[in-house]
Amino acid sequence: MKYLLLVLFVPYFVVAQHTRPFELKKIQSGPYVGVQQGKHIALELGFEKRIKEIKLIRPHAHACNVGANYDFKAGLLGADAGYWFRPSRISFTMGVQAAVRTNFEKSSFGLSPTIGYKIWFLHANAGYYLYPNPIPGVQTNRLFIQLRMVFTEKTRVRKTP
Repeated sequence: MKYLLLVLFVPYFVVAQHTRPFELKKIQSGPYVGVQQGKHIALELGFEKRIKEIKLIRPHAHACNVGANYDFKAGLLGADAGYWFRPSRISFTMGVQAAVRTNFEKSSFGLSPTIGYKIWFLHANAGYYLYPNPIPGVQTNRLFIQLRMVFTEKTRVRKTP
């Protein structure tokens, strides 16, 4: 009987704690390569840092990335900086990207909301760039799909405070 009480009450005391004993954060960082397909194809190189929560209920993941891309057909060099968030273990990523594009004479700044899905080392995104002042006479990707392969170089695990 006392073993039955022990089995019933020990999980209660573990769950009742304010800080969970098995909640960890996994911090990963590394380079990525990707391709962006819209009206034109652009190749990407960059760096991403992810923070994933390791816990049983509703683990979140956040990431920041910065990279450069080149659109061969339009002759545009670009730089992107972005952030995405995944609210649970198996769900879509939601994010935003800021972009600068230049044809070496004029430049343009744009923002893009994105939605995507990340599984293992692949991250697929879809979005639409909003350029308030586009470069006259130059067509670039507005509606796009991008696929990135992230190579994790450094991984740290730390306990959640």
